[in-house]
Amino acid sequence: MTKKAGQITAAILFFLLFQAVDQVQAQDTLPQFSAVRRTGNRVLISWTNPYGNKIRQLSVQRSADSSRLFKSIVTLPDPRMLKNGYVDSKSPDTLQFYRLYILLDSGRYIFSKAQRAVKYQPPAEKPATIKAAASPAKPAADGNNQKPAIAPAGKPADKNGSGKTTSDSIATINNNKKVDKTPEATKQLEIIPERIYYIKRADTLKGNLPESKMKAFRDSVNLYTKDTLLSVVNDTIIIKPFIPKDVFVLSRYIFTDKSGLLHIELPDAARKSYRIRFYEEDKTFLFEVRDIRDQVLLLDKANFQHAGWFLFELLENDTIVEKNRFFIGKDF
Repeated sequence: MTKKAGQITAAILFFLLFQAVDQVQAQDTLPQFSAVRRTGNRVLISWTNPYGNKIRQLSVQRSADSSRLFKSIVTLPDPRMLKNGYVDSKSPDTLQFYRLYILLDSGRYIFSKAQRAVKYQPPAEKPATIKAAASPAKPAADGNNQKPAIAPAGKPADKNGSGKTTSDSIATINNNKKVDKTPEATKQLEIIPERIYYIKRADTLKGNLPESKMKAFRDSVNLYTKDTLLSVVNDTIIIKPFIPKDVFVLSRYIFTDKSGLLHIELPDAARKSYRIRFYEEDKTFLFEVRDIRDQVLLLDKANFQHAGWFLFELLENDTIVEKNRFFIGKDF
């Protein structure tokens, strides 16, 4: 089944689920809600939203106590839907209390009254209505009374008494068929709301993502970034940021030789005004050499007081020509 077909099927099942719930127990209007126990300790929480687009957030909360220790088990991605619900499939037992936390766009918030889930009651079957199969045959034109033709067993006679099944008779048979409304049949209508994943890059939470958009998100990360999707842990996607390798490229202007001397070679130094700023590796400023006019200038490593990496900035007037680094060996 394609992705599009799967989405259409999920939407139809979601609609049928709430149709079945409406037949059993009407959805209450917020801040009231309905809680119904289903098979396997699952609890269906459902409601009708009278606030429209004014509702900003809605969370379902659960507790073993009716007045305290409530914890949110889900926050709906779109709380503005007219009819909505959530199936709690991780309830430890059927004695838990539920309530709703509702936040409106005005900043006002509401806690619904806590309640336990009630037992699921399958809808009662309606008695089938049987229609007349056909009207009796009319008398013959010669005045002799003739008995109506008898239709074959299981087939109603048509108006002409021919024994053939007409469209009206087929409709009568279809109307008389019983619809299977047993708990085993309605169990297939249940649907768990779409799973929501939380996106973290390193240790920073970036947002959340519905399961239906997971493939597109994974493809975009692989195609347009150098980051790596590590794993999914407790509904959380961890993204490992790409850190480029630090590749050192030797400067053609400032570098050290085997003896540890620092070479400063500026071919056009006589015509331009150069200066160099030197820094520790942590970018702490050390000293500056101004107005360099020599094409080749040597600095003793003793000017840097210790071995290790040092940073520099080569400037022409106030324009940076190069930013790089050099290394002073330990045979200092």
